[in-house]
Amino acid sequence: MKLPTFPLLLALALLAGSLSGEQSGVMAQEPPHSHSDRIIEHPDILPMYTGGTSEMHRFISNTLSYPADAAERNIQGLVVCTFVVEKDGTLSNYQIIHRADPLLDAEALRILQLMPPWRPARHHGQIVRAESYVPMYFKLNKHVRRMSAKTCPSESATARAYAKTDPAIIEEGEILTIVDRMPRYAYGEEELAAFIAHNIRYPKEARQQGVKGRILCSFIVGKDGSISNIEVVEGLHPQLDNEAIRVLGLMPRWTPGENGGEKVNVKCLLPIDFTIEEEPIPAV
Repeated sequence: MKLPTFPLLLALALLAGSLSGEQSGVMAQEPPHSHSDRIIEHPDILPMYTGGTSEMHRFISNTLSYPADAAERNIQGLVVCTFVVEKDGTLSNYQIIHRADPLLDAEALRILQLMPPWRPARHHGQIVRAESYVPMYFKLNKHVRRMSAKTCPSESATARAYAKTDPAIIEEGEILTIVDRMPRYAYGEEELAAFIAHNIRYPKEARQQGVKGRILCSFIVGKDGSISNIEVVEGLHPQLDNEAIRVLGLMPRWTPGENGGEKVNVKCLLPIDFTIEEEPIPAV
């Protein structure tokens, strides 16, 4: 099985990770635009909200208008939208890949459509089209009524055990998706990829069927670095979804995220790629 790749590590880490030194300086010359309209899956430099994560956080906070009816009904949840960052930085091709409630979905989409142009992606020295995503976690105050834990009907008992679902952390603690310092695997991204590759057991039935692709998972990294509330945001196959949850449930504590100098609970996203290098196993 091919080593999993993590081009979109964590909720909004695609932005946080883009704030490294190569992005901080002003380029002496604007790169040329690619003549191709192809969407580049893994560009050399990812698209980024102009100003970085803190500015995007500020924009979302200032633009957000929690739907009154959703607030009255104590509706909360995670909305994840994908979109294409065009060569001129404008956003297009919006898709909601994880829905919460029609009112919250609509509000998330409204905010994205109001965003100013991003800094476009670059690949092989050219400005290109690339896809990105933004998660928005809609949460009311901690006194809202307890909501039932979300359980996917296809989850196995093993997956539910490894999911470490803890409704209390959702009810009682503030959960952020954009923070000054994102949570990180204590031993680095390469070791995280190695950990997942070492622990994944490709389900036999899915492998026989030749099922492969990417699964997008979410989880909460607590103030103490503990991992909880693991969910499949965008699934692929019940067996692969369950295996992704199981493997993430094995992860050791992370280095927690920080906001304003304090450790906070952060909801993160992590894609896991299931790749079959050889021909599918013949069914017995």
